Amino acid sequence: MTRILLTGLFATILLASCNSGPKEYPQTETGAATAFIRHILDNQLDEAEKMILDDEANRQYFDIIRQQYAKKGKEELEKFKSADIIINEIGNVTDTVCIVNYSNSYDRELKNKVKVVRINGKWLIDLKYTFSGNL
Repeated sequence: MTRILLTGLFATILLASCNSGPKEYPQTETGAATAFIRHILDNQLDEAEKMILDDEANRQYFDIIRQQYAKKGKEELEKFKSADIIINEIGNVTDTVCIVNYSNSYDRELKNKVKVVRINGKWLIDLKYTFSGNL
């Protein structure tokens, strides 16, 4: 009987440890930027979209990202997925606005910038900065 209880307890602990639960939202500007970039590189666009500042312009810009990724071949997507994020520079504009200049190990020459803004205690991505020619 004790053996059955121990086996059941072990199975319960094992199952509980395998459940990672919901992903925690990044608490810092660099955490939000790197999570967003990682989602894009991994072609997890639904996850990335949850991180953008919700306004019409950002939704339109994100649709452009979706269209660009839809055109990429499987081999290129795999290379992006295996790429490391390279943070070139972090510029804190204010305590609620940050600009992150980054590239990735697959295409080091391509430099991008993403604006991260803190709204209601949550760091969000503002794509208007990226698409407005600030690169």
